[in-house]
This record gives sequence, structure tokens and C-alpha cells, in this order.
Amino acid sequence: MIALAVLMAVSTHASAQVGIPGTDVTFRLNSEDWRYLRTFKLEDGADIYLYCYVARELVDNEGDTVLPFLRIYVNDDYDGDVYELAYERYMKQPFQSVDEYTKGPGLPRKGGIGYMGAYTNPADQKDYQFLMTYFKDKNTIVEFRLETTKDTFEEMEFEFNDILGTLK
Repeated sequence: MIALAVLMAVSTHASAQVGIPGTDVTFRLNSEDWRYLRTFKLEDGADIYLYCYVARELVDNEGDTVLPFLRIYVNDDYDGDVYELAYERYMKQPFQSVDEYTKGPGLPRKGGIGYMGAYTNPADQKDYQFLMTYFKDKNTIVEFRLETTKDTFEEMEFEFNDILGTLK
């Protein structure tokens, strides 16, 4: 609960640095554009922190309102490395890797890996595109994922890269 209160309090100030609980990792969000939604606790002990983009309404090619989101997946004391976790996550939700990188925005730690990826959601049959990084901080592996529909990705790509560029 303390971590939740810290995330909510910090994210209410414009351009505040937000700390990821259990790590030394920080990033910056413009609080006028992004809102903290909630924290999910998973059975394996991992936490997911979820934010959504609310600065303006985005509408996809089908006329549906789109809420781009940021998901931060924090897995304490993960026994494997970032590549093993990335593979495990891929097996749960396969995606097409459009680009893979080991240096650049969103990789504040050595040994991280980043992807630009795409997939089709079977539930709504929409195509999605995302930027995702995996990196390790102490014994914690962090997945940082920014996602929207494929046809609104170009609109959000600068915003996504701006956030990734603030990861420290």
C-alpha cells in the first residue's frame, strides 16, 4: 500500500520523477497527459503498475476511442536474466518483433533489451504496436511497456520515446 501511495502522490505533480517501487529506477511522466490507474499483484509475486494517456482523445481508423497505456511489470528476485523473462512473456503473448535493440532509450541498465513490436489482439481483432524494454536493477527485472493501436502509434511514438528517454 505504501508503494501505491508513493506512486499516486508523485504522479500528481507535473513532470515529476516517479520511482518504481523496489528498484532504484525512476522515470518522468507529464501528469497532465498521463494518469495512474492501479496496481495489480500477480500470483508469482510480481507487481504491475498501470498508467493511461488522457491528454486528448485518440480515435482509431474504426472510430473507436483509444487509451494508450504504460505498463510497468516488476518481478523481484527473478532467477533468470532479461532474455529469459522476455521469452517467457513472448510465450504468453506472442508478438512480431519490428525492431530489437540493446542500447538506446529505455535501457538505463547494462544487459537490457528493447523491442518495437506488434500483435493482433484476438479479443477485439485490432492491431497493436508497442515499445517495450526489459532491464535488471539489483535482483529485480523490470518490463516497461508503452502501447497503443497500430493506427495511432505514429501519433504516440514521440511521447513514448520521450518517457523512455527519462528512465534512469
